[in-house]
Amino acid sequence: MKKLLKNKKGMTGIETAIILIAFVIAASVFAFAVLNMGLISTQRAQEAVGAGLAQASSSLQLEALVCKASGDPLEVHTITILVKLAPGQAPVDFDDSRMTVSFKNNYTYVAEVYDAEYGSFESTYDREYNITEEGKYCTVMVIQGNTNEVLEAGETFAIILNLYALDEDFDNCVLGAYEQFLVDVIPAIGSKLTVQARIPANIEPVMTLLTGGT
Repeated sequence: MKKLLKNKKGMTGIETAIILIAFVIAASVFAFAVLNMGLISTQRAQEAVGAGLAQASSSLQLEALVCKASGDPLEVHTITILVKLAPGQAPVDFDDSRMTVSFKNNYTYVAEVYDAEYGSFESTYDREYNITEEGKYCTVMVIQGNTNEVLEAGETFAIILNLYALDEDFDNCVLGAYEQFLVDVIPAIGSKLTVQARIPANIEPVMTLLTGGT
């Protein structure tokens, strides 16, 4: 019995095994925590990159830029910008509280021409739409699509700027030959669509200045 009591090899082995198991469990918990944090960090990084790309890329694509002129000599009084959804982009809300349209030429800058007071939305295309001095600065009209204010894939909206009305409140908005203008269309999500062009020397009653592109 004394010999058996003095022989503690078995007890020492059990203690070592317990300590080893404890270390393995602690290492597993630590490794799981590190792996979990890595996965969360990767997910957050992907979300940040996705949000950055959404803000950096324009949701709108230019379909055509059409100018109409009248008078003697001819001067451009209407700018019509046809837009559609850029490939792979989310729908764009054209509610006047979520969309900003600005106008700039050589003499005048108007930061907002499409809001509750100066802008309007037409759910259907109106061929008889009349541009007058008393009209809205900017009218968004559905050319192709349903009747709501959200531009979706396969739809086309027309952004119509009434330079007559702008000229009543901000001088020198009607455009003559060689004059340059710039229109920024800024949606709630995504970068702005900038449309810039110069009126040619020979002004026609209807002119298509730009087609396609972004």
